[in-house]
Amino acid sequence: MLYLHMIKSVEKSDNSTSYLRSENEHLKDKILHLKEQLEWLRRQVFGQKSERFIDAASKDELLPGLNLSAEAEKALTEIIVPPHKRRKKKNGKNQFKVDIPDDLPREKEIKDIPEEAKIDSKTGNKLVKIGDDIVEKLAYRPGSYYVRQLIYPKYASKNNSLFGVVQSSSEDCVIEGSKFDPSFMAHIVTEKFAYHMPLNRIHEKLNYYNIKISPQTLCGLVINLGHKIQTLCDLMKEELFSQKVLWTDDTHVDLIVNGAGKTKTARIWGYIGGKPNAPPYHLYEFSSDRSERHPMSYLKNFSGIMHSDAYSAYEKIDSSDEYDISWAACWAHARRKFDNSQNDPEFRVKILRLIRYLFLFERIALVSDSERRIKIRQKDELKIVNIIFRMLKEKVKDNTLLPKSSLAEAIGYMLKRENNFRFYLNHSDARMDNNIAENGVRKVVIGRKNWLFVGSKKSGEAMANLLSLVQSCRAMKINPQDYLEDIFKRLLSHPHKNLRELLPDQWGH
Repeated sequence: MLYLHMIKSVEKSDNSTSYLRSENEHLKDKILHLKEQLEWLRRQVFGQKSERFIDAASKDELLPGLNLSAEAEKALTEIIVPPHKRRKKKNGKNQFKVDIPDDLPREKEIKDIPEEAKIDSKTGNKLVKIGDDIVEKLAYRPGSYYVRQLIYPKYASKNNSLFGVVQSSSEDCVIEGSKFDPSFMAHIVTEKFAYHMPLNRIHEKLNYYNIKISPQTLCGLVINLGHKIQTLCDLMKEELFSQKVLWTDDTHVDLIVNGAGKTKTARIWGYIGGKPNAPPYHLYEFSSDRSERHPMSYLKNFSGIMHSDAYSAYEKIDSSDEYDISWAACWAHARRKFDNSQNDPEFRVKILRLIRYLFLFERIALVSDSERRIKIRQKDELKIVNIIFRMLKEKVKDNTLLPKSSLAEAIGYMLKRENNFRFYLNHSDARMDNNIAENGVRKVVIGRKNWLFVGSKKSGEAMANLLSLVQSCRAMKINPQDYLEDIFKRLLSHPHKNLRELLPDQWGH
């Protein structure tokens, strides 16, 4: 009995030790996770927000035996400039350059001396003008509103009462019978969707000119205009899809629920064009939630290359036989995951260095023609990509990773999608990041800081359409005010078969 009791005591002790070890590992993992969260919060509050990775390691120290091409060696030498050797353009004190166009109106103001100062006090002779010093200063006068009085003379036959009345037909306008001129409509839309001015502030500015328009009226005007241009947005979508390559991302907006003052999280999806030598269309779609069905429905007729993050809808599109879409994963997203990881600093820094060099090579590739771009990627970037994935796989095999650590998450993120991260190397129209789409949705992020929320689903749909036109104009260096004013005049009467002439890239040609 004593022997059996001793065996049970030993077994119980072993079980207890095993439990304590397991609990210890679990607590270590949890402590590390909490430390990483704390470090991330510290960086958000006190650290730099730039994603730039600065490291003093030389190329030879980083990539021994890589055997880069002579062209790549030269390019890296030209691009990588240590921060302390950067030269700033020398300007004199308080000097700056302003390019003032010659055709800008000039208003002359003569700053003359008093008449009594134009006499020589010693001889009494009148001074003679010998020239002028002209100083030009860029000035500003607040924009002005005015009323267009459209007078339509009426004519009738003096001796024929049955002749009726003849007069000119009214001007075309996207909203027939509106009290607002197309120029005013374009002004409101540009203020809100190009310069992020909320309608209540526009209402306040109008009050300073004694123009009394309620915010509700302005809101109704914007919603009406947003739905009137749906046809143009549909054509822009067709043009974007015809490029066979796009970038997509989304961001959240607050949506008021049933006018009750409560809000829910809705989404704005951006579908951005960035193919070289093609119009950079910016298309936006509003949805009341972040369901996978929204991008999957929007992209069902698209065929080509899609750049995005690893949202589940995009992964389903990539793996589905119903879509003819190739997904290029974003290296910038992967890089951020390693940047936010705090365990194993030496391994983390090596990966960040390698990714940095990939982006440096891409600088050269993107300004090259398609043939040379592929050559650079295959000859130089492929070697670095191979090194990165070899290091990630070796790190997994050495069994030193804590399963729930951010480093393990970052490594798993890349290894699971290795083919998608390698995709850009073999396709000249593809890029290694999704920054084009992130820059596109950033316009919405800046705007929501001002207008705060969307009033209804109908408002969100109108906002997405107007954002599409305004931000496409900005991407193409077109003044949104001029474009929208012309479009609002011509849209209703323009032949439907020629509507593509009104798209931003073809307008004015």
